Amino acid sequence: MLSSPGIGSGLDVSGIISKLMEVEQRPLTQLNTKEAKQQAQLSAFGSLKSALSSFQDSVKALAKPSLFNSFKATLTDTTLATVSTSSSAAAGTHQIEVRSLAQAQKIKSEAFTTTDTVIGSSSLTIEFGTYSEEGTFTANAEKTAKTITIDPAKSTLADIRNTINEANAGVTASIVNDGSGNRLVISSKDSGLANALKISVNDTDGNHTDNAGLSKLAFDASADGVGNMAETVAAQNAVMVIDGIKVEKSSNTISDALEGVTFNLLKANPDTSTTLTIEKDKSSTEAAVKALVTTYNELEKTIGNLSRYDAANKQAAVLTGDSTVRMIQSRVRALLNGSQSAAGGISSLSELGISFQKDGTLALDNSKLSAVLDDPDKNIAAFFTTREGDGVTSVEGFASRLSELIDGMTRSDGLINSRMDGITSMIKGIGKQRDALGHRLEEVEKRLRTQFTALDTMIASMTQTSNYLQQQLANLPKIGDK
Repeated sequence: MLSSPGIGSGLDVSGIISKLMEVEQRPLTQLNTKEAKQQAQLSAFGSLKSALSSFQDSVKALAKPSLFNSFKATLTDTTLATVSTSSSAAAGTHQIEVRSLAQAQKIKSEAFTTTDTVIGSSSLTIEFGTYSEEGTFTANAEKTAKTITIDPAKSTLADIRNTINEANAGVTASIVNDGSGNRLVISSKDSGLANALKISVNDTDGNHTDNAGLSKLAFDASADGVGNMAETVAAQNAVMVIDGIKVEKSSNTISDALEGVTFNLLKANPDTSTTLTIEKDKSSTEAAVKALVTTYNELEKTIGNLSRYDAANKQAAVLTGDSTVRMIQSRVRALLNGSQSAAGGISSLSELGISFQKDGTLALDNSKLSAVLDDPDKNIAAFFTTREGDGVTSVEGFASRLSELIDGMTRSDGLINSRMDGITSMIKGIGKQRDALGHRLEEVEKRLRTQFTALDTMIASMTQTSNYLQQQLANLPKIGDK
């Protein structure tokens, strides 16, 4: 048997089979083209779904009542405090004074030669409370006294500082060298008169004098107390006046004086008032409406790119003429462009300055929107958000209805996913057809090779016979030869 096709006959058997297989493979090429088209459509619907989801996010933002309940606070003298608001604030103006800032008490010890100076051992008990003008100490009922044990092996000034800090007793300890020596400074972590310090010492190291050993760190500012440490910063409450009403708090952050308003006091300026203005914050609403217009225009652009027919080049897009795309576009446009049930004195987007352009996109008239937001007779929140109807049922706002429409298109069992599932099924079917066709083509090529190999062998045999006969005929005597 001939090992190389065509060697016996001189025919280009491989080339002939290749050409014949090109013809046989035309259905396979058509399947590949069909699959590529389906894959392109699947990707296109994915892009459409993503654009719809982005648009829906901006719609959902407008469906939240909290968006329309935001306030902004402006303080004339911004050096006195920063002010923030919550949805429970109320519009209005207030006269504000900041008479004093809250302070945490700080006390210092006598000066010690080095930080390694041994002070003493035993224990310190730290309490928090208020010192009255009469010189009595009243403990803070909200804080528990903390006893800190000082190990004799760790009784230097530096050791005591570290032990106090590790105890997490509501104070911090540090060492300050003021030039005359090293002083232990103890600070209350919390500000306010009710967080003043009282430090008692149980001195069991054999040195029981009032100002020796660990007793050097005792502090009691009451009339009968032992105050071996000295106050450097007094405990103090924050005092402010709101519309003539004195407000006193232990912290410089005050959130329970004026409902919905939080003050962070920065500076005291006694007997000088400043104006606090609280008003509706239009910026968040304006930004949300602008996002609605922007994301819709992105959706419209996506639909155009996927379905527009290029007449100049006679070229169709991936989804040109697709009924699903046309349905989505027409339904969204109809809801955006239609009249709504009047709510809050508003019955259409056009009244808010939102209108369709000739190219199908939306445009926003910012001045018209701002005027509606300033109009006391217009309630944009009632137009966009769901509200109570007759006390039993609720009335859906425009944003809620639009979001539900989009949800029916993008959810797992929605319009787009159903279409994508159909395309995916078609792609799987094409794959099965290609596999079956591939097996058939293998059999066709195998049969052609068998047939051409037999032909090649037959022609080779006939050629050998022909050559033999020619040789024999050439050896026959010619006519006229003797």
